[in-house]
Amino acid sequence: MSNQQKNIFHLLFIFFLVIFLLQSNFIFNFLGKTSELFSDFQTSINWLECHYFGGDLFTTDKIDCGAGKQTGALHYGYAFLSIPYNETLGFFYRTYVPYIIIFLFIYLTIKIINPRNKIEIVLLYLALLNPSSMVILERLNLDVLVYIIAILIIYNRIYIVNWFLIIYLTFIKIYPITLLISVLIENKKRSVKKLLLIILFLATVSFVYLYIYKEFYIFMIENVGTNKSGFHFLFSLNSMPKIFNYIFGIKYQILLIVFYTLFIFVSYKFYKKINLTKKFLKSEIYTYDSKLFIIGGYLSLFVFIVTSNWLYKEVFLILLIPYILKIKNKYRDPLFNMLIYIFIVKYLYLFLYAYINFHDGTTYVDEQRIFANKFLLIISLKSIFDFMLMSIIAAILYMKTKIYIKNKY
Repeated sequence: MSNQQKNIFHLLFIFFLVIFLLQSNFIFNFLGKTSELFSDFQTSINWLECHYFGGDLFTTDKIDCGAGKQTGALHYGYAFLSIPYNETLGFFYRTYVPYIIIFLFIYLTIKIINPRNKIEIVLLYLALLNPSSMVILERLNLDVLVYIIAILIIYNRIYIVNWFLIIYLTFIKIYPITLLISVLIENKKRSVKKLLLIILFLATVSFVYLYIYKEFYIFMIENVGTNKSGFHFLFSLNSMPKIFNYIFGIKYQILLIVFYTLFIFVSYKFYKKINLTKKFLKSEIYTYDSKLFIIGGYLSLFVFIVTSNWLYKEVFLILLIPYILKIKNKYRDPLFNMLIYIFIVKYLYLFLYAYINFHDGTTYVDEQRIFANKFLLIISLKSIFDFMLMSIIAAILYMKTKIYIKNKY
């Protein structure tokens, strides 16, 4: 059986397994069941439907969509409402699009990882079936589309289409602005002058759009808060400050300064060690795998550092795997070989982490939340693991960025 045939088998098997798991009750021992399957996606379609029937989504009051229907506040930027909608499209969106998105998610992941041995196959299955990936598929929010588009813009050579997609996603949710890094690495032969002209063009288009629709975005900033994770299902540099604040009562703001400083220090220490082997990376800036690593790395760092993000944001770490595999296989580098096993251990640990998060043993005394010791232990271990992994990734990204700047300028 050829490798292509094996990948087709993996695609079909994983796709039907995911659908089966999402329809079963077993998976909810790790995820926690939401009100409906694809709940985040269904909510976004409710917003489109409400807008189509003339509902005012820009209000702090309960939103009446007519015909006895109501919906919650719009949490996306105004650009989202430009998606075409009518009752026929609504049926298509709700009935078929979720499964198309899941199929694309699995297909593209298999395409970029392209497993060729048992370890790589194990890594592929764990990357797609671990709780962080399953929860993003169960909720099916915009992040899964950002993941898909991040892959597509690496392979698509019609660059203006890529720029439009990135700008459009940014005006729906701010963090996809990180994808604009692709403009710098999409064409090796592009001159610095052309780069500056492209950046100026994109900035002008963005400012014009924001000026035209500024009242909607001002309303969103003033009235719609971000949905942050607390102690549960957390992927963030803020996790250790939260835990230390809870256990020891140390002021949270002080802990943030300490851990952010520590993160920079540890990342720099890793960089100094990795720097010894950077020679073989100089020719690996403009390859597809390298571009995926840079895009996925900066996306992951952005969501890890900027706010208290939910576990499903870890999906962007999958974009790092193809490059890590390539360096490991091509150059036999021990660090990248170790990273493969770090990912495997991380994905296996997520099953225990997710299960304990869902069965956290939390009690209340005088309306004060008391976390069980096993819960504090399990989230502390993950926080430390995430801290070290993201420090290594930050170090590699810093090194690759330095190489790019040196080569370009």
